[in-house]
Formats: sequence, structure tokens, C-alpha cells
Amino acid sequence: MSVLLLVSSCGSPRKTSISTKISPYKHDVNTIHPEFAVFHASKTLSEIHFKISSKELLYTRSDGINFSSNVLISYRLLPSYDSKEIRDSSSFRLVDVNNNNADKYLIGNINLFAKAPNNYFLNITITDLNRNISVSKVVAIQKDNDLNRQNFIVKSVDTDVPLFRNYIKLGEALTITYKIRMPANIYVRYYNRNFPLSAPPFSDIMPKPFQYKEDSIFILKLSSDGIINFTANKKGFYHFQCDSTSHEGFTLFNFSDTFPEVKKAEELVPPLRYITSRFEYDELNNNPNKKVAIEKFWLNSTSNQERARDMIKKYYNRVKEANQYFSSYIEGWKTDRGMMFLIYGSPTITYKTENSETWIYGEENNVNSISYSFIRVNNPFTDNDFTLERSAFYKQSWDMAVDVWRQGRELED
Repeated sequence: MSVLLLVSSCGSPRKTSISTKISPYKHDVNTIHPEFAVFHASKTLSEIHFKISSKELLYTRSDGINFSSNVLISYRLLPSYDSKEIRDSSSFRLVDVNNNNADKYLIGNINLFAKAPNNYFLNITITDLNRNISVSKVVAIQKDNDLNRQNFIVKSVDTDVPLFRNYIKLGEALTITYKIRMPANIYVRYYNRNFPLSAPPFSDIMPKPFQYKEDSIFILKLSSDGIINFTANKKGFYHFQCDSTSHEGFTLFNFSDTFPEVKKAEELVPPLRYITSRFEYDELNNNPNKKVAIEKFWLNSTSNQERARDMIKKYYNRVKEANQYFSSYIEGWKTDRGMMFLIYGSPTITYKTENSETWIYGEENNVNSISYSFIRVNNPFTDNDFTLERSAFYKQSWDMAVDVWRQGRELED
């Protein structure tokens, strides 16, 4: 693992805008998939931590001796999502020597001048100069209060680097640092709920409101350095707060110890609910040997053992990717976007605004194409919760897509 500390510098003001036409959910092995974590170290300083896999970079012998990466990282800080005004900008190169072709992560941080109590959006572009490929990400910088999730940073005790994820394993040792370095109480609300799957896109069923009353609550004490140690000992999710009268805070989730993959037999059945009848689903659920029952389901669909194994692999790969992209307070495959991704695959085109996403399957402006709109939900546990705008219009398309899977064929991305 390489750990690099990188500090930004200000650039001259320019006019720009964030592009909204992107395809972020198609896992392309030929591109870069950076991860980010934001921590507000003070009223004026924010740390943007990044993580890049060496497996996604091209290492070349540019000096004739060492194999090294050559990555350009640039950013623009905007006062709003679609603003043309730049508050700060900079770029720098990241060079890593890797003569042993070791699998590792390049980890570092950008020190960003961002003054509270304002909110910003950071447009970050990472370019592998050796391959001439780029990827851009938009990161929300939320500095409107001292209580939200970005005022905390979670690190692994073993590596002392940011976690870069909000899901954890049982027994995983963590340190949690709060921005204000002083002794204080941290209130931890614990939830262990069974949430229903998303309803089909044509359904008129209204979801039940979330009951915020915790299942239990306990208190942890911050040290004088603003640090607590934490290890989860129960499945569920933990909401950490400095003010117990507010909903603001940050949340860590334990869905399962194999998450984002599903491997246990009892975890393999629920994702099939989208493509099974109620009778079929109950049969799978009640079968004492669920693994055999699942194999039989796919064998009946494909009439070929090799194809059945291939379909099982493809379907649960989508479940895993949905968990990686769309998890909120529930597993990603259970969410509205996860459901659509699981059945239809990655959208051809995705438009993003600050609080919405539009997915288009097919060519843009083609009468045969279909689009789905998702609206961000104000959720104290996550900023990754979106709800689908449902319509009876979607029933025919949904039924056709499900039928493709039931015929033992994958609906291609």
C-alpha cells in the first residue's frame, strides 16, 4: 500500500460547469474507479482523501529503469452543482514506482480551502497519462453544520487509513475522529430492521415511513483528541451523533460479513424475488437446501447445466455491483436504483443533477427508448438514497425484461 500526502494550491478564477451526461454504473475494466472520503478538519480546511487501485493504472518504464504510474489529478471547487464559478482549482501529478507489479492502493489527500458554513461541489478528474484515459467524479462538500457525517472520519486500526466505505464487518477494529478535538459524548443509535424489497416500477404501493426510534442507544466518550475506538458486535447499523436531539450524524452498516457479495445460501434467495412468482419464491424460501433449489430454478430456465451456472454467476455479480453502487440504509440490490440495475443492467445514458438522476435505456430521443427518474431522499443515515418515480406505463417493459431472465438470458448492459 502506498500512502501519499498531497496538498492543493489555488488557481485563477474561471468559468465552467459540471457535465451532467455520464455513465457511472457500467463497470469498465479499462477505466479507473477512484474512491473518496471527505473530512472537515476545521472551519476552513477540508481533507479530500482518495484511493486508486494500482491494477487500474498502466505502469511503464518512462525512465528506462523503473515501472511507474503517471497520474494527473485535477479539481474544481464550485459553490453549487451547476455553477459556472470556480472558487478554487488545482492539479498535480501522482507518480508511483511498482517494479514488482504488486496489487496495492495509492492513497493520499487533497487539503482544500472550503469555508464554513457553506456547501460546495468538487469536480475531480483523474487521468492516467500513460493510457490517456480519464474519469471525473463530483463530490459534495457539506460544511453547513458541525454535526453531519463529513465532520467525522473513520479509519482502520490495522492500516490507519480512511475506510472509504460505510459498511463494516463484525469485529473490525476502527478509530473514529471528530472535527472538534475535545472530550464529549457520542450518542450511538443502533437499528436492526428487516426492510422490504423495492416494489416494481409500475406499482402504486406507497412505502411505509421509516420509524426513527432506535432499537437501542449507548454512549461513547471522545478523548481529548476527539477520537473514539469502535468495534461492531451485532448485525445492523449504527448512527453516531454529537447531538442526540438532531438527526444529523454518520452511520456505519453491517449487512453481512461477505458484503457486498452474497455467498450464504439464505442470502441467495431474496434477490430472486424480482424474477419469480410468489409461489416460486415461497418454494425457494421454504426449501431446506436453498443452494440446490436455486440451481434447479436456473436449470429449469436454461435447460443446460453450464448455462445455468453462467446465469447464476451473472445474476449475483449484478447483485454485488448493485450493493457497491446503491447501498443506503439497506443493501443496494433492495433499493429502487439497485432493482432497476439488477433487471435492466447499467443505463445507456445517465443524467445527474444535485438531487436527481435520470436513466435512459437505448438511444437518446429514440421513441423506443425508455427512461426512469430517481429523486434524492433526505435521509439522515446516507446521502445515497433515491426513490423511483413510478408509473403504470413501465409495466410492459418490466414484464418483458423479467421474462428475458426467466428464459435463462441476461438482459445486456
